[in-house]
Amino acid sequence: MPVKVEGLRETRRALAKFAPDLKKEVDKDARDRLKFMVKEARGFAPSTLPRNLHGWAITTKGLKITAQTSAFSSRTFPLYQAGEVKAGIAYDTGFSRANKYGFRSLYELRNKSAAGAIYELAGRINPEGLPWVGPTASPTNRTVSKSRNPKAGQHFIDAIDRQDNQRQIRGKKEGRLIFRTVENDNGKFISSVIAGMKKVEAVTQGRLDAIKAFGGER
Repeated sequence: MPVKVEGLRETRRALAKFAPDLKKEVDKDARDRLKFMVKEARGFAPSTLPRNLHGWAITTKGLKITAQTSAFSSRTFPLYQAGEVKAGIAYDTGFSRANKYGFRSLYELRNKSAAGAIYELAGRINPEGLPWVGPTASPTNRTVSKSRNPKAGQHFIDAIDRQDNQRQIRGKKEGRLIFRTVENDNGKFISSVIAGMKKVEAVTQGRLDAIKAFGGER
């Protein structure tokens, strides 16, 4: 759910040079808001899963379950562990590398755990799950279902949706954790960043004009 804001990178560079105090203030405000959003998104990650998804979760007390001992070991399907999923929801600041479309992010919410990404996006593209091929599919093929049950994907998604029906957002099937948080924010974060930048641009310009008025150089 990218939002394009032109000139942000250049503005921050100017702030770092001419008004580092204001840049710190803007960055602090952004981080505080991102921390709040991370906390909210973590709260959407369930501590327990529906009974028919218990095989997906690490629930055995006193036993460290690994990929080799899990019910999904043959498919290396990541297990759901609430603590790991919650810890995997975080924010990043600083310009990222440009993606294939040429966009770079300055502030990001990320769902870093594999199980968290599955919970976040299951059913987003196809409510029936991945196309079914079965156990004969290549182990490295992540675009098809390798389950013995042709309806496994649909059952999996339906079970999650019965517990968390927040995936339906504005008529589009989005995500259950960070997507839901961004939707709840309703653009306030982006608006506050833009407003903060406009404010400090004006202050910075005033400082530059004052330097020029006293015979200094810009």
